[in-house]
Amino acid sequence: MDSKVERIKKWMEGKKRGPVRVELHPTDRCNLDCRFCWRKGDNEIRPEKELSKDKLIDIVDEAADMGVEEWIISGGGEPMLRKETTLQVMERIKEHGMWGQLTTNGCLLKEEDVERIVDMRWDQVQISIDGPDARTHNFIRQEDYAFRKSVKASKMISSEKKRQESSNPYLGYNTIIHNRVHDKLEEMIVLADSAGSQLVYFEPIYPGYSSKVRLELDEGEKKEMVEHVDRAERLAEELDVDTNIGEYREKYSIDKDSFGDRVIGKVQDNREGFLGAPCYQPWYLLGIKGSGLVGCCSTFEEGVYIHDRSLKEVWFSKKFQELREEMLEKDIPEYCSKCSVVVLKSNERIRKILSSGSLGLNGKLKEKIGEVF
Repeated sequence: MDSKVERIKKWMEGKKRGPVRVELHPTDRCNLDCRFCWRKGDNEIRPEKELSKDKLIDIVDEAADMGVEEWIISGGGEPMLRKETTLQVMERIKEHGMWGQLTTNGCLLKEEDVERIVDMRWDQVQISIDGPDARTHNFIRQEDYAFRKSVKASKMISSEKKRQESSNPYLGYNTIIHNRVHDKLEEMIVLADSAGSQLVYFEPIYPGYSSKVRLELDEGEKKEMVEHVDRAERLAEELDVDTNIGEYREKYSIDKDSFGDRVIGKVQDNREGFLGAPCYQPWYLLGIKGSGLVGCCSTFEEGVYIHDRSLKEVWFSKKFQELREEMLEKDIPEYCSKCSVVVLKSNERIRKILSSGSLGLNGKLKEKIGEVF
């Protein structure tokens, strides 16, 4: 958080700085066909536009020169569909001493891959698990092998960490909140503990993509879920499993309906400029999609293609500056509705720190849960 605030403060002073974080999607292709995925919408997948391994390595090198500190490698699709490329990118990130997180469904990981990940001292791995049992998870992921292989991957990582006597990678589960898991929060905590996962990170489902079945929670299910939150949080504390489940004590926080209105609603006072900006990601975060499209937030749909450009050219481009100016004017894009509750809370913390004029945080402290997305 310290680095993000410091970069934003430099921008406030008119001193342009590079991003703190890069979120990279090596591919938009996937081995699963999840019912809630963005690929269910009217989206064109263009494998031929994927950035080459050499280009991705160049981007990592340039990012290090620009002062990038954190990397999130996710999807998009499944990063391990480009396994060798993804692993080499991860190794290059660690060679530069940058922090990295990998989000994967885990199904394609082999023992030799896990050994390599632990050996490079990769920082964090998040495995997508959307139910505490095969029936629930496989219904969402639409493959009979999904639960078995995902849980196996987490156990392999936990076992390899012990073999190498390494505390890295920090291991977590990403769990989408849907109407078949809302009353199984405690079971998710138990599963994580039994499989060696140190974190269960819950994220509301985005209802905007097509699905043949209803997955979002109705009002009754939201109320029922809230009743499980305290029990799940207490159990997580007993088992020493980290979780963000406490963020969902209120029904409104469980879904993403009118999320864009909630983002703008946080700054409906008379504050202008940076203190009145709905979101600060455009000044510290750079995202790269599997198609090579680059934007300045986590959920962007507008940006610049990087195939024949440098990272620096894109980050300081006219398009990015326009997006930043629109944010300062509280003119948020439609895709803000797909964002995360965690980003909303991060913006609140940043705004509070900027308003007080004091960082008040230990820059060496990694906020494991807050840094998942």
